[in-house]
Amino acid sequence: MKILIRLILTLFALTLMLSGCGKTDAVQNAPAAEVTAPADTAQEAAPSSVEAEQASSAALSQEELQFFTELFDTPEYNGFPEEPFSSTADISWDTVLRSGAGIAVKDPGENEISAFLKATGSKKLYGEIMAVRAGELEDFILKHTGADPKSASELLTWTYVPEYDSFYLEYWSIDHIAYKCISGEKTGDSYAIRLEVDDAGCSGITPRGHYGKFADRVLNIKNSGDGFIVVSNAILWDELSDREQSFDVELQQFDGPVRFITYSVDPDESSFIIVKDGKCIAQLLAWIDADTLTYLKKIAAVGFFDFNADGMDDICVIGDSDFGQRAILYEAVTDEYVFSYFTDLDENELALNGSGLTISGIRSALTGADGFAHTGSWQDAYAQIAKVYQMTRDRFRFDLIRADGDDIPELVISDPGYMTTLYTFENGRARCLMHQWPYGAGGNSGYSYVPEMGIYYNGNADYAGAIYYESYMSKHEQGELITDYCIKHINFNDLDGDGEPSYEELEASGEYEGISEYFNESGEEMTEAELREIIRLYEGYEKRSLYGESDYYALLSQLNSYHP
Repeated sequence: MKILIRLILTLFALTLMLSGCGKTDAVQNAPAAEVTAPADTAQEAAPSSVEAEQASSAALSQEELQFFTELFDTPEYNGFPEEPFSSTADISWDTVLRSGAGIAVKDPGENEISAFLKATGSKKLYGEIMAVRAGELEDFILKHTGADPKSASELLTWTYVPEYDSFYLEYWSIDHIAYKCISGEKTGDSYAIRLEVDDAGCSGITPRGHYGKFADRVLNIKNSGDGFIVVSNAILWDELSDREQSFDVELQQFDGPVRFITYSVDPDESSFIIVKDGKCIAQLLAWIDADTLTYLKKIAAVGFFDFNADGMDDICVIGDSDFGQRAILYEAVTDEYVFSYFTDLDENELALNGSGLTISGIRSALTGADGFAHTGSWQDAYAQIAKVYQMTRDRFRFDLIRADGDDIPELVISDPGYMTTLYTFENGRARCLMHQWPYGAGGNSGYSYVPEMGIYYNGNADYAGAIYYESYMSKHEQGELITDYCIKHINFNDLDGDGEPSYEELEASGEYEGISEYFNESGEEMTEAELREIIRLYEGYEKRSLYGESDYYALLSQLNSYHP
């Protein structure tokens, strides 16, 4: 309450200064603060109108800096600095509202909770729940953007329950990022303020230095008289970066350049982020699997080329570690993962492939002297993929299967008992349908396919089989396989209806026959009877296990002599 009163009094004082009272003239003639962003973000941090640019600017006083420090520690404003945005249309309202933004109801009551569970198909809450009324959300967006919002349902991914015209979020814990306003300037009623992450005020997270996602940020905001309209938020990604290994680069899978940024602030651990249009799209750690898990310390070189024949550029990083120089390969996967650690190689492993620790040498070892040529041949693409997997370890097993009925087989790569990878070939490129999907632990029995039908199957047990899931998947327009239909078999007597077996319930389930619940995730409208009929048909199809049996050299022989 004391903080709220102090914020109100300070906001009142700021309003008086902006309207010409008090010491306004003296403050506006003070030297401007150093808040200029680097070249690639300066435009985002600039004033938003010609009139504002022509007006005189003034550095913020200590009182004003403290005001903004406290303002952005309130739930109403705390979510705005977290993610960058160049305009209010780019704001992530999920992020802004992650802690309720001061408008959420933290205990909506049993009736609303029941409606939420029904809407989500859940038996019980596994965490806490908060609700935001649609009308209050629209008022909140109007207050902080100055424009009437579109349909609120298009701006928030929370579960909407029409009965209460409200959005609901189930959560387990909420991290708090605290910010300190360290400098800024005002031009009329517009402000450009620089915030740094206040390590001491954070909870649930431990910022690792003031760089990367915890770098300083410059917000442009405007005093509306009823609060502040947010205009833009630019994170200063390049601050504290390794300038020699940070640069803009064109990659095949992206429309326009991305910025690859290296950080070596921690002398024992380098890291990387990839930024596109001011937003972080990937964050990579430079860890290697040497005698023990450790990290590259100083980066010597970075290169980009396609080593898995999918038409997307992958990443190769060379650096120093406690175990000598090593190279790390990051594989471009899907829009969801963007990049994933693939393997790391030392000098001895590369020497076996006739290469040294240089970007050109590694590229030559992986893809040939001229790089992998996309010839349109599925045999060449599959041979290339198998080659890079074989370089990482020789226990992989391979197979060619006829899964979808066209003239080109699919490539299966197995690490027996641990994971399965699946590639298909389309439009002259390999496409990953399963990227190192795990099995063999946690009740996952593995994966199967229906020959020629493009249908894939997985069986997965929870609670030692007390709950068993059967999922039927298929290839969609892009990305990996997606579940279309699912059956949940409940093989215990759920006496309390919470969806989880207790010891007493398992003991009481000796004669229990169980029940099955059916789920349609295909996006197609169908009745319960139609859904059950589709699954009944799927259950009758022949299924073959999805794993490889051949070693690398046997696969090459298959590729050279393959006949449909």
